[in-house]
Amino acid sequence: RPPWEMVSFKAPWASYAMLAALVMIPTLCLAWGKAPPPPPEPPVWKKALDWIVGILRDAEDFSWPKLPIEISVLDTVLSIETCAGYRAAMGKDKHPWLQVFVSCCICCFGGTTLTAFLLGQPPGWLGSTSSPLAYSLGFWLIFLCPGDIPYKAVTGIFPLAYALNVINCMSGAHGVTSWGSEKALHAFHFGSVSAADAAAHHRSGFAGSGPFALLCGTLSGCGGGILGAFLGCNGSAQNWSFTTPPTLRKPSVYVKLAAISSITYYCLRNPHAFLPWEQDVVEVGVSKVIVFFMWVSVMTAQDVFGVADPLAWMFPVLSPLVNLSGDVGGPTEKGIYEALLERGGSASDKKTK
Repeated sequence: RPPWEMVSFKAPWASYAMLAALVMIPTLCLAWGKAPPPPPEPPVWKKALDWIVGILRDAEDFSWPKLPIEISVLDTVLSIETCAGYRAAMGKDKHPWLQVFVSCCICCFGGTTLTAFLLGQPPGWLGSTSSPLAYSLGFWLIFLCPGDIPYKAVTGIFPLAYALNVINCMSGAHGVTSWGSEKALHAFHFGSVSAADAAAHHRSGFAGSGPFALLCGTLSGCGGGILGAFLGCNGSAQNWSFTTPPTLRKPSVYVKLAAISSITYYCLRNPHAFLPWEQDVVEVGVSKVIVFFMWVSVMTAQDVFGVADPLAWMFPVLSPLVNLSGDVGGPTEKGIYEALLERGGSASDKKTK
């Protein structure tokens, strides 16, 4: 008998099976050929964050368009801001042009130069043709441009000055992160650990140490101002003089900002796995954006809201934790030591009595 005669289609189960086959087979064919659904659209805040991360990442390579030579935008703005501050400190005085050129160069690139000195490397700005040209352009615009139009615009038009300060905050953020801490973490002089050795000895694979990364990040962020104050080449006087930097007597707001942002970046990255949480709590690009917003927040508090030192709360809050009052040394205080040793008598004096 043929197979179709062996099944009685009058049975209920056969009818149900045939009906299910007639429905499911076309449905499966349509589902098989249908394209998969598109991935969900990321939220607006994620798009904005990715955009800012991309801008900050690519800012190092930005150059002025329609110029015959490549000139860095970040270095030009940094040069303009540094030279404008130097000229404002000069007041109505005039200084020899070469002295001003060298002084502004020290204040502009001194931080990354100090970091390169600690790492035993040539300064990065000297390894690029773009950076010296950008500095020379900024110097010419502030000191030599006919009519002093750029200097008057930078110091007299607040929206322009604020926009330049925001761009300069990118330089500060990169100084702490890419040009400071990251250089210390990847310094070949220390001998970075291979992945196999790191896994075998529970090490991170990064070079150097936490204190060294913090120091390089801080110096790259504010070392130019410290070096300029130490040499006396900040524009307040014509003659250079070696002196104690005022920032060591009382740290300036940007010295404190560079130190705080360097600590924050290191804690977010935790490169040496020293801290009790995993490495790179957030992406490296997001960590740099956080540092950038720290710089923008302090700058905005100063320029927009008129707060002279937005970080003035730090010392009063943190100093009691280590019993630090500002000045150390001086005459000793009488207290428990004298009570234990009978008001100044030493243990040897007590034995002789």
